[in-house]
Amino acid sequence: MLADLPDHVTWEGLHLEVQRRHGKPIHIVPAPVGLGQDVTGLWLEKAEQSWIFYAAGESELLRRHVILHEYGHILLMHGGCELTPGNVFAHIGGSRRIKTLLGRSSTWTAQEIAAEEAATRLAARLTQKVDPLLEAF
Repeated sequence: MLADLPDHVTWEGLHLEVQRRHGKPIHIVPAPVGLGQDVTGLWLEKAEQSWIFYAAGESELLRRHVILHEYGHILLMHGGCELTPGNVFAHIGGSRRIKTLLGRSSTWTAQEIAAEEAATRLAARLTQKVDPLLEAF
């Protein structure tokens, strides 16, 4: 799923591409108070849209990495519910038709490792700069 992404992409271009592949809007917002000390990011999916929550107060670098990690879950089409709504977002409740709820924490499952690897590969595509002089050769 990551192999056919462009080699060089802007942050905005990546967001639009992930939304396109996901088939619905993705909103990126700071997490509500009470996310939990162990959770630095969270992807919450409903039928019509998704949200990526990141821990407020973190550095810009960590915030972006958390978002890339959650993009990894989306691009790799991870499913399931590794965190329960009752534990993480008690105020949302189970009747809100939550389709997917995955959180980035210090507990490393196979899905978390895959999403982390995807985040690293996505970051590499964001940091590569094309030198126009070198492209001429």
